[in-house]
Amino acid sequence: MKNSKEHGVKFTAHVRKLKKSSYPPEMDDPVEVLVYSQLVWESTSPKADEAWTHLSSGVLDWHELRVSTPAEIAEMCRDTSDLALERGKRLKMMLNHLYQRHHEVTMVPEFEHGKRDLRESIESLDGITPFVAARWLLLCGDIKVVPIDDQLCWMLSNAECVDESATLTEVAAWICRQVRSDHAFDVHATLQAWVNGQSDAVAKKRLKATQTAARGAKRSRAKAIADRGEAQQIAKEKKAEAARRAAAKKEAAEQAAIEAEQRAAERQAAAAAGKTTSKKKSPAKKKIPAKKTPAKKKVTKKKAPAKKKVTKKKASEKKKVTKKKVAKKSASKKKTRSTSRKR
Repeated sequence: MKNSKEHGVKFTAHVRKLKKSSYPPEMDDPVEVLVYSQLVWESTSPKADEAWTHLSSGVLDWHELRVSTPAEIAEMCRDTSDLALERGKRLKMMLNHLYQRHHEVTMVPEFEHGKRDLRESIESLDGITPFVAARWLLLCGDIKVVPIDDQLCWMLSNAECVDESATLTEVAAWICRQVRSDHAFDVHATLQAWVNGQSDAVAKKRLKATQTAARGAKRSRAKAIADRGEAQQIAKEKKAEAARRAAAKKEAAEQAAIEAEQRAAERQAAAAAGKTTSKKKSPAKKKIPAKKTPAKKKVTKKKAPAKKKVTKKKASEKKKVTKKKVAKKSASKKKTRSTSRKR
């Protein structure tokens, strides 16, 4: 425990200040001590005395209590506290475990063990709490321990006698080291009297503390949920931003690839166009003379017939003129001859 020495001084001083003591009632049957210890657990001696009176007068034997339901046990004890059903359930479990061990509800065979085995046997009972086991061992097993339950642990912590972060098991073990073995019974009686006088006020304080802790836990949970939601939102936004960047990067890469393909296509087209131009220019030079030669031939052919036609016409005309001249000459000759004849 933290600050053990300082807490030890405070605990010893606090116990000395407590003047009252509440010693347990005398009981001969160890089972009775077990049952009463369960009734006083997280309760007070007056309430346990009242519950014990109702229970002992309401059952014939422990077998009847063993086979009863937790609700029936709570009703027999006239217990209306918040722990009534749990108290009845634990009591039923312990009695049934004893019956399974010894084939009857008895604890006499437990004393056949040594103190170490006896302690292990009692602490291993189904449903038993550390307080009930320690109280039975103190009263019946002559083992010097101080019973501590949650309400007493809370009271010691509130009085700054123990560290507030210590567990019930740690507090119980620490107190046993602080108390001499021959003082354990008296310290238990003193602490039980303190609980009896403060139980109701402690219950209210514990309830208030529990409610405050619950509200604090609720706020913490709400804050944690809000923080988690905010963190999730931030993570979501970061993820979305990363997705946008990745998409933009991908789009840019795709665009760059497209542009590269276009440039490559343009280069290929330009190269192909250059080859085509060079191919087209070479045949053009060869074809120019070929085209001119037929053109001249065609013109010659066309002109030749035209000349021939003109020549034929002229020849025919010349023939006609010649014929006319010949006819005229022949006519003139005939006239001359006729004239000469007349003479």
